[in-house]
Amino acid sequence: MANIENKYVIDSKNLSNEFYFTSMVQEAYTQGLLVDSDIAAIQLQCLKFLAYKTERYNDGESSSIRVEVAESIMKSNLYTIGLYLKSLPDAAFAVSELKLAKIPEMYQRGRMLIKSKVHSAKHIYNMAKDKKLMTLNYTYNATLNDKAIGIFFKLYDSDFAAHEVPASIDYQLCNPVTDLTGIEFIHKYLENLYLENEFCRYFEAQDIHYLLCGYHNEYQDLLINIFELVVTAALACTLVNQSSLTLNISEEAIQHLSNELSKDNDQLLVLKIRKAMEKVLQELNVTSLSLTKYINRNLPKITANITQAVKTNTLDKTFVSPTNPDLKPKVQFLSDNKMDNEDYRELIKELLLCRYSSDKLALIKENVKSFGDIEDLLFDAQLSKGEITSVLGILGDIEIAELIRRHPFKSGIQAVDLSETEQTLRLCLNSYIEQLVEDKQKHILNISNHLIDE
Repeated sequence: MANIENKYVIDSKNLSNEFYFTSMVQEAYTQGLLVDSDIAAIQLQCLKFLAYKTERYNDGESSSIRVEVAESIMKSNLYTIGLYLKSLPDAAFAVSELKLAKIPEMYQRGRMLIKSKVHSAKHIYNMAKDKKLMTLNYTYNATLNDKAIGIFFKLYDSDFAAHEVPASIDYQLCNPVTDLTGIEFIHKYLENLYLENEFCRYFEAQDIHYLLCGYHNEYQDLLINIFELVVTAALACTLVNQSSLTLNISEEAIQHLSNELSKDNDQLLVLKIRKAMEKVLQELNVTSLSLTKYINRNLPKITANITQAVKTNTLDKTFVSPTNPDLKPKVQFLSDNKMDNEDYRELIKELLLCRYSSDKLALIKENVKSFGDIEDLLFDAQLSKGEITSVLGILGDIEIAELIRRHPFKSGIQAVDLSETEQTLRLCLNSYIEQLVEDKQKHILNISNHLIDE
């Protein structure tokens, strides 16, 4: 190994986990550990190796490739070499390798590390699926699908695009992976997701479902992190000297806890939360060191949310009282009989021939008397968004609530399987509700939550 003077120190804060090779070279040059001749030699080797890889990309032919493809292959090469440099004992050792080793040799060592990480990540993926939570949350279920994150193992190109992540990942971790890419990102994401699953499986699926219903009655459509909500609920139970296993804390207990915690300074509050977390782990008999470390790594974020809620008197928004949706009172929605089929077809023809929106609205007011017909013509009459909104404006709160129940708004990710007409109706419904005053919104949404089929 080449001797490197101790006075030169690589500052790890200046090294990018995502672009490790480039940042290492730049930092080493800045610190005087690499000189101009070293940089020139490294650049020349990288260009020669790029030429070799592009020839392989073209199956041995010498034809040229697009500039963006060459740039991508170069990024892939540097990512792979950077992975090898990360595996070395320290930054000084990495600089020595840059001065002494050959680019192709470092690449091959990095390539072997990628192969190993892919194998490991696939194993963790299978374990994460085995430990998958029973939940209605869409993004959680969609992400842990063979067509989402699982597709990575079929599409990942470790030869020419090792730095890319060809997978659909929408479920957010408690502490998102933000500084990695390629196989490193997938490996860390799956590793953390597995640990989150492992913790949540200490609790009954039904109790988690009730907790999430208490958080939001349509939690299945939200971009939430289940682990964070479960940890927070377990802490809440422990802070009021209840068992954390049921995740069940009453609204009255939350209010009492809010009054008590508001008397504490920040330091004491942080200490109470830390001790409560220790009690939770003890009660659950958590023995996994990796899980304990993961929880402790995420505890500052959760603690910050709790302390902020205490200060702003909004602890009831952070600590959630579970709700059993099956115990909510139900209201049966009844609709008048639909029009005769022939009369309905004639009405649709007239609406399609109408030139003015005002005439269409007048026709609908005059002829349509049942909810079922209104719902049908919203799909059949080829109405514009403005016209749909006008029709919604003549409906009562119960009719709007029933439309929301039948056609709930979905995010772009969730709406991919819906027809264009269905997506338009849901968007118009969502926009219509959002422009209402807050009390009116709450009233209609409350009705919608209590409606059941005829």
